[in-house]
Formats: sequence, C-alpha cells, structure tokens
Amino acid sequence: MTLTRRAFLTTLGAGLGGLAARGRGRPAPAAERGAPPVRTIHLEARAVRWELAPGRTVRAFAYNGQVPGPELRVREGERLRVVFTNALDEPTTIHWHGVDVPNAMDGVPGVTQPPVPPGGRFVYEFVARPAGTRWYHTHVAEHRQLDLGLAAPLIIEPAAPEPVAWDREVTLVLDDWVTGHGRPVPPTADGTAGGRGEAGGMMRGRGMGAMMGPMLGGHGPAYDTMTINGKAYPATEPLRLRRGERVRLRFVNASNEHTHVVRLAGHRLLVTHTDGNPLEAPVEVDALPIAPSERYDVLVTADRPGAWFLFCTQPAHADAGERMLVLYEGAAGARPPDPEPGVAGLLPWHYGLGRGRDVVPSATGRVRAFDLTLGGGMPGSDRWTINRKAYPDTDPLVVERGDRVRVRFVNMSPEAHPMHLHGQSFRVLAVNGVRYVAPVVKDSVDVEPHMGAVTVEFTAHNPGRWFLHCHRPTHMEGGMITLVEVRG
Repeated sequence: MTLTRRAFLTTLGAGLGGLAARGRGRPAPAAERGAPPVRTIHLEARAVRWELAPGRTVRAFAYNGQVPGPELRVREGERLRVVFTNALDEPTTIHWHGVDVPNAMDGVPGVTQPPVPPGGRFVYEFVARPAGTRWYHTHVAEHRQLDLGLAAPLIIEPAAPEPVAWDREVTLVLDDWVTGHGRPVPPTADGTAGGRGEAGGMMRGRGMGAMMGPMLGGHGPAYDTMTINGKAYPATEPLRLRRGERVRLRFVNASNEHTHVVRLAGHRLLVTHTDGNPLEAPVEVDALPIAPSERYDVLVTADRPGAWFLFCTQPAHADAGERMLVLYEGAAGARPPDPEPGVAGLLPWHYGLGRGRDVVPSATGRVRAFDLTLGGGMPGSDRWTINRKAYPDTDPLVVERGDRVRVRFVNMSPEAHPMHLHGQSFRVLAVNGVRYVAPVVKDSVDVEPHMGAVTVEFTAHNPGRWFLHCHRPTHMEGGMITLVEVRG
C-alpha cells in the first residue's frame, strides 16, 4: 500500500481507476461524453484461505481475494459507483466509514438497506467527500465478518493542494486475529488511556489499567495474532527508506477489540490528520495510541540511517506479530533493536495536543444538547447500554437539518468505548472536563472507562437515520447503539 504523489497523479490522468498498486479494482468503461464523470469499481466478498505468517493460515473473508481489501483512491468530489457482489454464504453489506454518503448508501442493514444476500448484488453510489483517510468495512455480524478481514482503506485525495509536503506515502492497516495457534494477548480494555499508561476517567494513577482490566474488563475473544496489512511478523513487508526523504504513513485501526500504540524506534512521529481531518499544524509525538476505527496520518523524516522496528508498545502485541522492519538503503544485514513495551518517558498523542482545522459545516439551526451515559460490562453479562437501554430500545437523538448538536458521553463502565457517528464528522470539544480551544475533528472518539467524559459537537447537515455506536463489535452487538435522526 505504498504510493508516491507522482504515481497517484499519473494513475489518475491515465484513467486507471485511482487504485494503489496493491490490489487494483476493475474500472468500468469511461462515462459517455457529456455525462457526469463516474468512477466505477467492482468489489466481491468471498471466503479465502489467508496466510498471516508462515505456518499460520486461517479462514478469512476478503474483498477481491485479499486481506485487507484493495485500497481505493479517488478525488474529492468524484462520484464513485461500487458494484458489490456477495459471494459469501451469509448476508453482508459495506459501510463507508467517515464518508458523508447519502443515507441509503450507508450500509447499515435494517436501517439504510436490506442486507445483501448470498449471491446478491448491490450498487453503492456517492460523491467522495470529505477528503482524507477513510475506510470501508462490513456492517453485518462484525464480531465475525470484520474479525475475518472484511475491511480496507479508502483514500479521498483533496481537491485543493495540502499544506504539508511529503515524498511518498504508505497505508498501514492494523488488525487483531483469533487463530487458536498462539498465546492470547492481554485485552486493551482501557483504550487509548491505557495505551498512555493510565486507566482513564476518574482513575488517574499510572498503570491502573493493567491492574483493573483483568478484574473488570476483558470481554471478547482470545486474540493471539496482530497484523499489519494482513501479515504478522516476520511476514510483514519491510518499509525501506532513503535518507532525507519524508514519508506519510496513514494508519487505520481495523481491529475489533484492540487499541494499538504505534512507535517507530529512533524516530518521532509528526501527526497531521485525525480520522482523515487536517490539523492546523503538525504535532510531534513519540507514540500514537489508536482506538478501534480511528485513523491517523503522520509524517516521518528519514534521518536515522540503519535498521529499526515500527511496532506496537501494548503488552505482547509486538511478539504476536505487530511489528515491521524499517530498513534504510545501505543497511542490509543490520539488526534492529528489540521493541520496547510501554511508553514510560515518552510523549504519546492525545486529543488535546492537536489544533483541528475547522472543516465541519456551519450550523444554521438551533443548538441541541444530549447526555448519553454508557454502561454495561458487568461480569457474566454481554449487555452494553446507552442511558440504561440497549438497542433497539435506545432513545433516538432527533434533530433538524442545520442544527448544532452537542453530545456528552459519560462512561460508567469498566471498558473504553470508541464511539462512532455515521454520516457526519464532529469536533471533540472536551475530554474529562478539559475544554479544547481548537478541537480536533473526528468521526470516532475513545471515551475512557471509569467515569471518563467526552463532549462532541457536529452540524446535522446530512439528512437520514444514522448509527451512533461503540465500534467494538462485542459492545455494539450487546446494545451500545442509538440513532441520530436528522430531519428536513
């Protein structure tokens, strides 16, 4: 999933479908003269045998025969038509995560469309916006289908030039797997706070998450393998660098359950985008916590020749496969230092470090406010709630088009919840009572456990019935879903 800017523009000009070199789709013939330009892509979901690492082959679900699926690249404002065929033996759909699609194209079975049956076909069509690192994935039985690999990046190139420069870019999709052939890794129930060495919420002590997680959290399957672009080390493809170049890394956390904390040993990371949305200025950090469904773009300057590992600092993740060799030209045979777990003495990213560029549409209606208490996670129970109700019994948030909508999440459960809103992005106004002057813009936000609180604000600009839910499938399917109904 590596692409230079020149290669992208060449591909775009040649009309080859705007796909990265890895895993091209099958573009349809050009639109007739005078008709609006439409980019047509064919996707098929089917079961495959997939080798995560030598000796570790699993049954997977794949788009176009690969895990992750093909990286789609389009221009902001282009109309994209995706002809989807379901070759699985069970129903499925595609959700366009972080994209402002029309409601009928959102891919939520029973809400925006019927599920696509085995052997069935569905045509998704929408204008590609907003620009940024987006992704697409199944929205049926995610605890199985997403777990088995039905996810892939969608990169929407901005119509206007970007203020940051880079020489080439690489997309890295992080995932967790249950193979039954390895030692289970510890759960990351404390989410991004745990990745920073904190329990989060009202429990501020360093290292509390590692102690409290096994006692209170730990719901979900026993994951034993961690992958980068569908491969576990030593099968991960090395990242080869030339001294002096600047590389843009696009991270997508497609994991069902695990928060990852990414480091590149010997280098700092310059964060430029949150969930595909630009910051006013890049922020330099040592480590990058990424909750399920989150995306981050970072720049890396190749100024430390040698051999290094890009890896996850979470306990046992690197040993479970979540590392890749970073090798400079002329350093063949060099041995990288072993990955160091944890972030002690390092500066990890958090939402308050960035100043987001305000790309949210302006509001024209009333200010509406909602309080959502997130609960559940008691021992022996798979029920997860919003305001003490489980979906489909949760109360919808009913607003009018143009309203400014503020939602305050308070997490009374022992596990973090990456809350995702379909159809529109939001500003992260405050976390745990700390208000941000220039909020970052996202579509997923990690709400810390143990009375953690997050306030977000969005403009209800996209009419329809939209899911607002935790992006950990065990939590979502346990009931942590509500609807945002945008009328008008």
